[in-house]
Amino acid sequence: MEEAMDPKGKTPEESSIFTFLPAAKTFSLKKGVQFYLYINTSPCGDARVFSPQEARPMGVPSNQGYFEVDTAAGRGRGQLRTKIESGEGTIPIDNEHSTLTLDGVMSGQRLLAMSCSDKLCRWNILGFQGALLSHLVDAPIYFSGIVLGSFFHPSHMI
Repeated sequence: MEEAMDPKGKTPEESSIFTFLPAAKTFSLKKGVQFYLYINTSPCGDARVFSPQEARPMGVPSNQGYFEVDTAAGRGRGQLRTKIESGEGTIPIDNEHSTLTLDGVMSGQRLLAMSCSDKLCRWNILGFQGALLSHLVDAPIYFSGIVLGSFFHPSHMI
C-alpha cells in the first residue's frame, strides 16, 4: 500500500510539524519550529493602558523611548482586568469579586471575560495549545515572539 503524499512529494510525517513519540503515545514539536503571534494593534488591558502624561524619562536618551511610570498614576496596572460590554476598553476587577452565576448574569451582573493582555500572560505561562492539544503533545507550545502592528511602546514589553 502506497503512503499518501502531499503535492511537494513529502509523506505526512515529513510535512508535519510534529513527531510521534511511540513510548509516550504523544507528539512532540519538531526542532526549529517556531510560532510568532502578529497583532495589528496593542492588546486590550494592561498592554494598552499608558498615558504619556504619567511617564517621565529615566535618564535614557529620549530617542530610545524608555520611560519610568509614576507609580501613583499606574495603580490600576498589573491587576486582572475584564472587558467592558461595549468593547470600549477594560476595567480592573475588585478583589472581593464573587463567583459568577447564571442568575447573576441574568440580573445584570458584569460578565467576566479576560482582557487580551491577560490571555497573552496566561499563554506565556501555560502555552497556547489549548485543552485538546495539551492531551496530545508532550510539552506546552509557546510563542517565540509577538509582533505588534501599531500602538507599540517599549515600556509595555518589560
